[in-house]
Formats: sequence, C-alpha cells, structure tokens
Amino acid sequence: MSQQVWSVASLLQFIKLKLDNDPVLTSVWLKGELSNFTAHRSGHWYFTIKEENARISCVMFSNQASKVGFIPKEGDKVLLRASVSLYAPQGQLQLYVTQMQHEGLGDLYQKFEALKKKLHSEGWFEEGRKKALPKYPKTVGIISGKETAALQDILSTLKKRWPSADINFYPSLVQGNLAADQIINRLRQADADDNDVLILARGGGSIEDLWPFNEEKVARCIVTLKTPLIAGIGHETDVTIADLVSDFRAPTPTGAAQAAVRDQNEVKMELSQLKIRAYNAMVQLYRAKTLGYSPLKNYPAWQNPDLLWQDAAVNLTMATQRLTVLSSKVSAQRERLQNLSSTLLSEGSRVQNLKREVWLKNREILLQKSLRLGDKERFQMQRTLSVLNALSPLAVLERGYAIPFLDGNVVKSIDDVNVGDELRIRMSNGNLRVNVLEKEINHE
Repeated sequence: MSQQVWSVASLLQFIKLKLDNDPVLTSVWLKGELSNFTAHRSGHWYFTIKEENARISCVMFSNQASKVGFIPKEGDKVLLRASVSLYAPQGQLQLYVTQMQHEGLGDLYQKFEALKKKLHSEGWFEEGRKKALPKYPKTVGIISGKETAALQDILSTLKKRWPSADINFYPSLVQGNLAADQIINRLRQADADDNDVLILARGGGSIEDLWPFNEEKVARCIVTLKTPLIAGIGHETDVTIADLVSDFRAPTPTGAAQAAVRDQNEVKMELSQLKIRAYNAMVQLYRAKTLGYSPLKNYPAWQNPDLLWQDAAVNLTMATQRLTVLSSKVSAQRERLQNLSSTLLSEGSRVQNLKREVWLKNREILLQKSLRLGDKERFQMQRTLSVLNALSPLAVLERGYAIPFLDGNVVKSIDDVNVGDELRIRMSNGNLRVNVLEKEINHE
C-alpha cells in the first residue's frame, strides 16, 4: 500500500490540532436548547446544546461557570460562546464554553461593549480623571435598594469598621425601567448634601437586572459628581459601566464599605505604634541631650554659682566709672559749646551792624551820584529841545509864516499849482482853504 496508514489515536489527534488551530473555531457564538445539564461538585457544568436533528456535547469549567448570572435548567434557550475541539478518548466533537446567556440577551452585550468602547475613547476610565477617596470620612452617603441584603452588609461593615461615621441613606430602585432615572436623582441629591464619600451598590443579578448601571446617562451623571464615588455592584465577576467610571470599583457591596472607611482596629494599632515610636524618639533625644550636658557638670559655675555674676558685677562697676568720666567730659563740652554759641551771637550782631552801616553809606553815595547824573541829563535835554524848537516848522509858523498844501503835499513852487487849484494853508493856529486866482513869478 502506497497510502499512509493512520492509527485511531493519531488521526483523532491530527483532527484535534486542526480544530484547535482554526481561527474561526476558537471563538464561535451559537444558540440552541440546553439538554442533559449536570452541575458537577467541582463546579464544572456538563450539558448538550441542541436543535432539531443536531446536538453537540459541551463543557463549561468552574471559573467561567461562576460568572454566569443564572443556574441553567433543562430546556433553556441560551446563547453560547465557545471554542470547538475534539475529545480524543471518545472521538467526540465537543464545545468548551466560555460564556452563557439567555437567548435574546446578545443585544444587551453588544450595547454594553459599544458603550464601553465609546466611553473608553473619551477617557472616562482613566485613573488620572478619578478623585481620591478621603482617608477618614465623617459622612458616608449610600445609594442602594431599600431593605436589601446589600444595604445590610454595607451598614454592618461600616458600623464594625468605623462606627463614628455618620450615614446618610438614599433609597433607590436598582433594577427595572425606572431605576436609571431614580439612581441619577439620588446621586445628585447625595452629592449636594456634601457627603465625604458615596457608595453606589446592589447585589448580584443577571445582565438584565444590572442594566440600569450600564445606562450612559447614569455614567455621565457619575463623572459630574464632586464627591468621590465607590461602586460595589453585583458579584466580583460582574462588571458594569458604572463600575468603570466610578472613582473606585469594589468587587461587592461589602468591599465598597471596606474601601469607604478605615478599620478602627487598624487605626488604633497604627496610633499605638506611633505612640511607641514617639516615646522612643523622646527617650533617645533625652539621652542624647543628657550626654551632651554631662561635661557641664564639672564646670566651676555649677559648684560656685556666684562665679556666674561676679565677673559681670566687676564689668558693670568699671563700665559705670567709664560712664561717669564720659559724663564729665560731655558736660565740659556742653559748656564750651554754650560759650562759643554766645560769642558767635555777639560777633554776628557786630558784623551785621557793620555791614548795615556800609550798606547805608553806599546807598547815600549812589543816591547823590544818581541825582548829579539826573541834573546833567536834564540840562542836556533842555539844550536839545531848544535846538529842536528852533528847527521845528511849528516855530517858523509862530513867526508868521505859512505852509501851502495841495492834495496833502507841500507846495514848494508856483509850478506845482495851477490857477483854480484849491490849496490848504497851514498856519500856526489853524488852516485856510483858498483858490489860486493868478500866479506871479518872482524875478528877484
């Protein structure tokens, strides 16, 4: 035979490798009806997924089974996510299931993933955006369902760990169509009441039960709060959008209470340790200072305290004597200054009087000179006026002469006028207006 002969085991192993390495078959979604469901005491689930004329064996290991929010039962319509492989010992095709949900919930998961991706891109999940929790809160605000196990767990934990904290409770619906809006109202009310820290909590449930905490409007409300918020929603395996955008995510409601406050016993232990450390530090400091002061015990002043002030007394006496001498010198200098002051005042008066006499004498000399200069100038001015008066046309007019004018101009010759012209004759005491009747030439 030229063809290869396979053993059963090697053929099954070859098929298994092909299935395990096929990228399509490593993660598939399928739906069907549950059958032959068995929950093993180890936590593993064994069942069959079937539809008309087709069925496949399935196994879901305990770590994935614990994340399912419900207990499957015979006949449930479910949606599975699984990898396809081969169970070699029996040569049987088998699904290894990683997720299970009721059929019809796939849309919710898609919405959850889409919103998660959107808010992640906006940076809402970044740790740098989130507020730090207070170390010793005085007031804790709780937003949770009324009379729920989650609330009781939170209250008992807070009372046990930090009984001095004041608790403000804001009851709210935590599932159903009205829950999201009521959660938002309670969050805003708690934020306005100036609580030091807030806890948003509820117990576990299916994705449908937890859906109000996956609403975008709840997430947007959370990021606007000024008060730090701790989310403790569902079980440890449940993750909601509210968990991701809160300032701190606790795995459970009890874990949220533990994150909100310190354990008083731990704080008391820390205080005791600090007290011991402070006491030891003081003892060490005392010992160090004692060792530092030990050499001073033999200092003579400790044996004879008078030595501490004797030198100072001697120094004080000497200083007093120096001050007395200086005081005498100062008095002498003061007397000299007073004598000099009197001398300066007397000399100043004498010099002032002398200068006044010189000033008065110079003033008289200047006055006499100015008077003499005035008489001389007056005589010269009178002579000049006499000459000017002699040369003045007005003086000529006083002697009987007259000045003829024609059109405002002085007439110097008979050639300057014609018969019939009207002349203005200027005389010493007025003017005459005349007409030229005739011109006579002077032949002399």
